Amino acid sequence: MSDLTGTWYISPTPFTDDGAVDPDSLRRIVDAAVAWGADGITILGVMGEVADLTAPERETVLSTIAAAAKGRIPFAVGCSAPAAAVVRANVARAVEQGAGAVMVAAPALLKDTDQIAGFYRAAVGDSPVPVIVQDEPAATGVTMPVSALLAALDAAGSTVVKLEDPPTPPKIGRLLAQRPDLTVFGGLGGVSAYSELRRGAAGTMTGFAYPEILKAIRVAFAAGDLARAAALNDRFLPYLVFEGQLKVGLGIRKEVLRRRGVLSTARTRALNPLPDPATIAELDDVLARVGLTPSFDALELA
Repeated sequence: MSDLTGTWYISPTPFTDDGAVDPDSLRRIVDAAVAWGADGITILGVMGEVADLTAPERETVLSTIAAAAKGRIPFAVGCSAPAAAVVRANVARAVEQGAGAVMVAAPALLKDTDQIAGFYRAAVGDSPVPVIVQDEPAATGVTMPVSALLAALDAAGSTVVKLEDPPTPPKIGRLLAQRPDLTVFGGLGGVSAYSELRRGAAGTMTGFAYPEILKAIRVAFAAGDLARAAALNDRFLPYLVFEGQLKVGLGIRKEVLRRRGVLSTARTRALNPLPDPATIAELDDVLARVGLTPSFDALELA
């Protein structure tokens, strides 16, 4: 396992025109993540529409990514579930397939945050691979104060957080003020990536369709070139914000990945709508305004 830092790409789950999980597109996702310089891939997260996958489909995603990524790029696996026993089973299968890390969120709709530490201790307290504690209240309905988040980390034996409780920069700052040795990833589509880095984030873990942009921002920031990091952020911010829209954002992201030659379709599941014609026209406009022409090749940033 390489260092669990940097720019990690969260994979969507691709579907064919008839609605089945698409293994060919999954393999292209790995090819693309490698070509774009991602430091790792995270699968079966919220962006992967994991709640809308059957157990066999989940296994298809895991086994296909594991085979394609082996020896090329590390991968982490979302193992969240309401019951600790299910999390443990998910973790065991991920480890069998070669996962370098697992990601676990609080159980959905947990009312008493005092129970969070017990849940993480039972679910992943003895995990043989690093645990990423995911702070994602939009998906779980659970808002963890910094004290509860620290308790979860201690119970999980973890030092890694994927923080998606907006506004993310202030919470990253508060968390690191209490525990400076933590590794904190930003998320939420990378919209606040530059500000998150300023507050001490180690990188991003998101499904933004141009991860090489987020990597370039991070690399410039790490080199002390804040002017370049800010300029890159500002140049692409209109598209970051457009892709990061609630509800329709996943459909936009999949459409751009289709245009980049990664996905065969932009199809989504459940309540994740595809962009309507007006949104597609707006997508064309914002891509043109920031100078992005979708291509499989890594974007060359001047």
